[in-house]
Amino acid sequence: MTDDGAAGGGSGAPREHGPPPLPWLLRRVNQRYRDAMGAALRGAGMADLPQPGFWALVALSRGAGDAGDLVAAMGVTKQAVSKLLDTLVAAGFVERRGNAGDRRRTDLVLTGRGRRAVALIDGAVAATEARFAAELGAGPLDRLRATLATLADPLPPRAREPADTGAPPHHERTP
Repeated sequence: MTDDGAAGGGSGAPREHGPPPLPWLLRRVNQRYRDAMGAALRGAGMADLPQPGFWALVALSRGAGDAGDLVAAMGVTKQAVSKLLDTLVAAGFVERRGNAGDRRRTDLVLTGRGRRAVALIDGAVAATEARFAAELGAGPLDRLRATLATLADPLPPRAREPADTGAPPHHERTP
């Protein structure tokens, strides 16, 4: 058995009839990204950055400013973010700072080491996507990105707009 649970050689996908399940394929594609990011970080002496930290640092670099933002961006629990932040702070990737406008909040700021890690992660993602474009062509990769963006959105486009039933929206209804 291989380390991914597949018996025998081949593509590493479980033996079954029909095409591999979509979650399996997404996991395998995600593994290619994680492998590239991990290799880039290890090569720069940042092997102490845990894999969930990849996503947290990128979210912080894209505007997340506190633990609540990370919970929303990463889709994990407050407790998981708190534990991850302890690790990131101890390793020197992130700094906690008191919020000047609201003493109850703690702002999260990337350190120089955190910014270098994000640059390495972004570079690994770009290199991986360049390989995907070489394998698929730019058009199919762009269509894949658009399709995944649609699927990743919590509300499909039609669900965002209220149905025209003639009734007022739910929050305006009276008993």
